[in-house]
Amino acid sequence: MMHLQLRHELDLETNLEPSVIAASDGSIHALNRVASRVLDCSGMAPSLFDICRSRADSLRAFLVACSGSRLPLIEQVRFDGPGGAADYRCVGHALVPRRRSRPATLLLRLHPARDARFSAAAERMKRLAAERQRRLAMQQCEELRSDRLRLVEQYCYVAEALRIVEARTHELRDKVNHIRADERERIARDLHDHVGHEMALALAELRTMQHDAEGPAKARLGAIVAHIGGIGRKIHHAVTSGRPHLVEELGFVRAIEAMAASFAADGRIDLCFRTKGLEPELLPAAVECALYRVAQEALTNIVKHALGARKIDITLDFARESLALTMADDGAGIRLEAVGAERHGDAGIGLRGMRRRMEEIGGTLEVGPRLDKGTIVTAVAPLVCAPQRSLPS
Repeated sequence: MMHLQLRHELDLETNLEPSVIAASDGSIHALNRVASRVLDCSGMAPSLFDICRSRADSLRAFLVACSGSRLPLIEQVRFDGPGGAADYRCVGHALVPRRRSRPATLLLRLHPARDARFSAAAERMKRLAAERQRRLAMQQCEELRSDRLRLVEQYCYVAEALRIVEARTHELRDKVNHIRADERERIARDLHDHVGHEMALALAELRTMQHDAEGPAKARLGAIVAHIGGIGRKIHHAVTSGRPHLVEELGFVRAIEAMAASFAADGRIDLCFRTKGLEPELLPAAVECALYRVAQEALTNIVKHALGARKIDITLDFARESLALTMADDGAGIRLEAVGAERHGDAGIGLRGMRRRMEEIGGTLEVGPRLDKGTIVTAVAPLVCAPQRSLPS
């Protein structure tokens, strides 16, 4: 053991406190005179663990930590001395880093545990560490704030893009509905102008032939005339149901009321027709057509299936962005299995057609039993905001 090793380029005697050069495995390489007096190294003490009276595992962990640090590290250790064991604040750092075949070389300086200078230095180091932690925490907070602002900005971009896409989707849907309505009108006009005219001429010729015929031929021609007349009535029904002319002539509200009044004209069913809210000056044509057909089909179902119905309540509720058509009767009521079949796509053509019409304009349709008695049909269609006008009384 040497009191000084010049190969470490450190003169231990210049240190006024006990100083030791040791390896990270605890073996002592050199120490100054002050360390020789305060530590029990008079005998053969090859390792710090031989004179350590505190926890050996703490000292071992401290030496391993010092072997990887050029900055001073602190640990409280109890070593044997001529006057007995004493507590020291051990400050250590690596002189020579660890190599593959040999442990790191450490410089350990011992300060009495009650040394005021060491306590002040420890407090200063503690304050510096706390300041570093505070600056690091503030930096992390700023990074998190920047990330949050960036996410909010991206969210706003995505929301605006979705709004634009939704607006364009609604615009395209309106265009498709208008094109579809125009095409239906053209087909209905062609059927009325051409097919109807040709069938009228054919019927006139057949009636003339029937008048001149005798025997079985006369009866056969009568059957053909009746059959072609039925076909003509079906074509006329298709033409009149293809586009609601009442809506054009009377307006949407009056057309619904007139249609309902025609169903209740025989006096067997009482009609109660109400409106709520303000009707827009201009309703989308697709909305008018869809709700008119839904009302027509619902009234037909009431007459055909609502056994014992004595009253029909019809309500048109105009809101700012939607139009709701509610039709309720006091008949026998719809069966629960029928509602289940409609939800699973097993209903009749009428219910499927009503739901399809509402889906085409982005609306909803609900069909179910009334609370007290009967059936209630509710169709809700979205509206484009338009100037409002009061409903006619």
